[in-house]
Amino acid sequence: MPTIPSIILEHLPSSIKVSDLKSRSGSLLFHEPTQTTLFTKVARGKDVPQLIGEAEGLQAMGSAAPALVPKIYSFGYDDPQSRKEAYMISQWFEMAGSCRDAQHQRELGRKLAEMHRYRPEADHKDRFGFGVPTHCGVTEQDNTWEESWNVFYRDRRLADLVRSIGDPAISQSWEKLKRRAIPLLLSSIDPPPKPVILHGDLWSGNVGLDAKTQSPVIFDPASYYGHNEADLGITHMFGGFSRDFYDAYHQIHPKCEPYYAERQQLYELYHHLNHTLMFGGGYRSGALRLMKSLEAWADAQE
Repeated sequence: MPTIPSIILEHLPSSIKVSDLKSRSGSLLFHEPTQTTLFTKVARGKDVPQLIGEAEGLQAMGSAAPALVPKIYSFGYDDPQSRKEAYMISQWFEMAGSCRDAQHQRELGRKLAEMHRYRPEADHKDRFGFGVPTHCGVTEQDNTWEESWNVFYRDRRLADLVRSIGDPAISQSWEKLKRRAIPLLLSSIDPPPKPVILHGDLWSGNVGLDAKTQSPVIFDPASYYGHNEADLGITHMFGGFSRDFYDAYHQIHPKCEPYYAERQQLYELYHHLNHTLMFGGGYRSGALRLMKSLEAWADAQE
């Protein structure tokens, strides 16, 4: 019998027999009858909310785009009352490298756009947020539901980070942004955005090529329901996404005008601020550069 944490043994789907499993590593189990590799993860203490958020995000994205993300087989708490330990059992993708060629960039753009077309039937379908906290890197995101995208993105994303960073120059620039640029950019979207499930941290390191299907897949989400174009913000930060990706995406979701380019800067800003909080250093200058650029743009609209 493979060495499997007891919490995983207790919560394996009923269709999976322990005798059919072989341990491939500390977190990978191979199910011989189906030739399927399962990925297992266990979290304890302060790491529990992050794992639950990851699993909830993958499950929500899987409802919208089943082939784009790992399938969730089971997840939850060892004890729903104490919530001291959590687990996740999901599909595992063997990676075959990056998907930076034109064909796979187009496929990724189409699949992401299709995921963003999915509208949930749940009670929250017209609100922005998520049912549990999620984490972008190590930063816990406040996903409190809001009726307004303007309010959600301003208060639950940017303002939270500015407060946590506590940098005088960033705070000063933020006061200017929220008075002028943010209302202009987020209140001018026509038609008003409808909340869709987002990956939330879509940099190239969270994208891969499934060796079996030779199709792009995405993982390690920081999900919430938001404006679809917010998912594109971080794609500009580190590279790895070509014109083929954006063209394919916008064939399905045309750019929201006016001010698409400036709004993308605002969505990218979240990730510069988050990296400033996590790592400091050069990310601070990147955040300030974007903030000053948006300030100047807003001033020019008067």
